Amino acid sequence: MQFVRQGEFLTVARVTGITHNLLQIRFDSTECRLSCERLPPTGGCKHKPLDEEALVRCVLEGVAEANSELGTDYSVAEIRYVENDTPPEAAYRFMAMSIVRRLHLGGEFELPTKA
Repeated sequence: MQFVRQGEFLTVARVTGITHNLLQIRFDSTECRLSCERLPPTGGCKHKPLDEEALVRCVLEGVAEANSELGTDYSVAEIRYVENDTPPEAAYRFMAMSIVRRLHLGGEFELPTKA
């Protein structure tokens, strides 16, 4: 997995075989409304679309589990994902947990490369 910091968003990209997923999370404990943004598709991949409601639920569950494990209190304000990424939505739970763990343990988040 690749971890990148893009402004206020922490990003994780995961590619395993034919599956590919990108998750961006912005944490903010002062906001009370969660937003989710579907980013434009990349490439020509076509398959069953992701269930946004399930994806959001999985992200929130992953952050909550990591918070419980680490004794932290990260709160998700905004989620971004790519429209034509691959199921299952449960992958986003693992990815969200990975972001919180990496952030808490002081792991590196690369800066985006310039094209």
